[in-house]
Amino acid sequence: MVENTNRISRRSFLKATTAGSAVGMTALAGCAGGGGGDTSDGAGSEGAYTYVNNAQSYNPPRHDAINVIADQFSELGLDVGVDVLEWGTLFSRVSEEYDYSFATWHTFFVSEPVTELNNLFNSANTDPGQGNYSGYENPDLDEMMANYLAEPDENTRIEQCHEIQRLLMDEVPMMPITQMPQAAIYNSNQVGNWQADLANGFNSYWTMINLEMKGGENTLKGYWPETLSTMNVLGHNDESKHVYQFNMLYDFLVQLNNEAGPDPEVSLATDWERVDETTMEYTIRTDHSWHDGEDLTAEDVAFSYNYISENEVPLYSTQSEYIDTAEVVDQETVRINMAEPLGPFNLGVANLIPIIPEHMWADRENPSQQNIQEPVGSGPMMFEYWEQGSEFAMTRFDEHFAPVSFERRFWRVIPEASTVWENLINGDLNYEPFGRIDRSLDQNQDNENIGTTFQTAPTFWMFTPNERQEPLGDKQLRKALVEAIPRTPIVDQILFGFPETGSNIVSSAFGDLHTEDVTEYEESQEAARSRLEEAGYTWDDNDTLQAPSDD
Repeated sequence: MVENTNRISRRSFLKATTAGSAVGMTALAGCAGGGGGDTSDGAGSEGAYTYVNNAQSYNPPRHDAINVIADQFSELGLDVGVDVLEWGTLFSRVSEEYDYSFATWHTFFVSEPVTELNNLFNSANTDPGQGNYSGYENPDLDEMMANYLAEPDENTRIEQCHEIQRLLMDEVPMMPITQMPQAAIYNSNQVGNWQADLANGFNSYWTMINLEMKGGENTLKGYWPETLSTMNVLGHNDESKHVYQFNMLYDFLVQLNNEAGPDPEVSLATDWERVDETTMEYTIRTDHSWHDGEDLTAEDVAFSYNYISENEVPLYSTQSEYIDTAEVVDQETVRINMAEPLGPFNLGVANLIPIIPEHMWADRENPSQQNIQEPVGSGPMMFEYWEQGSEFAMTRFDEHFAPVSFERRFWRVIPEASTVWENLINGDLNYEPFGRIDRSLDQNQDNENIGTTFQTAPTFWMFTPNERQEPLGDKQLRKALVEAIPRTPIVDQILFGFPETGSNIVSSAFGDLHTEDVTEYEESQEAARSRLEEAGYTWDDNDTLQAPSDD
C-alpha cells in the first residue's frame, strides 16, 4: 500500500553522481533533465530524471501512483525526482515543450485509434508542439500507419492495426499502466439512462441527448476540479473539460451512436458518400439554424473546413493534413476534397471538426488566439454564462434536431472530492463528469442515492518516457522500466480494483481493431534487472544504474 504521499520516503532519489563510476560506463544520474522532487509537502528533491506529477488535490490516485512508480525506478537504480505541477503547466511541459523525462496521465483516444497513434508516434511530429512528445522515431511504423490511413477497406485496416499494435507493444514508446473504465457516477433520484459512446464515454453527445431526468429535475448539475480557460472552440488545449462543453455547443458533420458508428439520425449530415479515394460528399440539413437565429447553410460547412485548414489551427492540425478544399455542390451538398487518401475519414476528421458560423468568424484573424466571450454554435445546448473560476452554464437549444431532455447544464469548480460526493448524495450535484476512480467512489458507490455504470473504455493511464533524454531511446531500458511498474498493485490498492491492468495501447473497446497478440511484460524488479544485465547495464557500489558505453 502507498505510504503517506505527502511525506513519502525518497532515499534513492538523493543518490549523488559518483565520480568513480565504472570505466566505459555512463551513470544514469547527473544533470540531464532538471527535476524538482515531489513538492506536495513544500519540500522536494532533485534528480537526473524528472517524473512530472499532478497535484494530489487534482487527482489523488494518479498522484500516488506516480510516486510509487518513481520509487520503483529509484530502486532499479535511476536518479529520479518527482516534479508536482498544476495540470495545465504539466500538460504544456510534456505535450508542447517536451521538457520532462517521464509522464503519466489519462489518455483519451479518439474514435479512430491509428489517427491518434499517428499523431503520437509519427517520426515527422517530433518538433515541440507537433504531437510526438515521446520523441519515438521508426520509419517502419510511419509506413505502416500511412498504409492503414490510406486504406479504404475496413477489413484490411483491421489486420494492419494489429501489426501496428504488435510493433508498438514491443518497442513500448508508451505503455498503458491501467486500462481505465468509462464511468457514469450520478444521483439516481434525478437522472438516468446513461449510454456512452466510444470517444467520450459518458460525457459524449450521445450520452447527453439520451439522458432521462427524474423526480421533476430539469437541470444537469456537474463539476470539474479546475476552471475552464477559454470559450474559443478553435483555441482550447484539447483537455476533456473543454471538449465536453464544445461537443454540446457545436455540431459536427458526423456524430457517433453508442455502437461507435456514424449515425445520420443525430448528425448534421443526413447522408454521405465516398465519391473516390480522396473525395467525400455530405448531405446537410437545410432546416437548421445557429443559436443566434441565423440559418446554418452548406456554405457554413465548407467555410469551417477551409477556414480551419487555411489558418492552420493547431488544435486540428492532424485533421487539416487530410483537407485540401471544401466546396458547395448545391444547397444541401458539401464536397470535401482530401489532400491525401484517408480511409476512416468519418471517424478521423468528420467526427472531430466543429462547424462554425461564417458570419461570426469570417473576419477573424489568428482564430486560435481569439478571445471569445459568448460562443455561438448550433449544437443542442447554447451558451448561458461563464463565471471564470467558479461556474459555467448552458441552456437547451429547443430547435435542435437531437434535443436534450434537460433545460440547463452547469459545471461548478470544486477541487475537493469529498465536497463533490457530499453534493452528489444530497442532490446539489447530480452527475460526476470528471469520472474520479478513487477511494471516495469505493466508499460511496453503494449509497442509496448514487448510481454507477461502467463499461470498457479506449482510455488508459499511460507511462511515457521522453526518448530525447539518453538513454531512454534504448528499447531494452524502456522495457525494463515497464517491468518495474507495479501495475497490478496500482489497480488493486490505489484504484480499488475498478480498472484492468494495462496491456495494450489499443483497447478492446475498439472491437475488431484490437488484438491480444502483443508482447506481455512481467511486473517485477527481478525481471527488469535481468533484462538490463543482458543488455549490458551494470550497477556501481551505490546501486546506481550504469548504461553501456558507446565505445
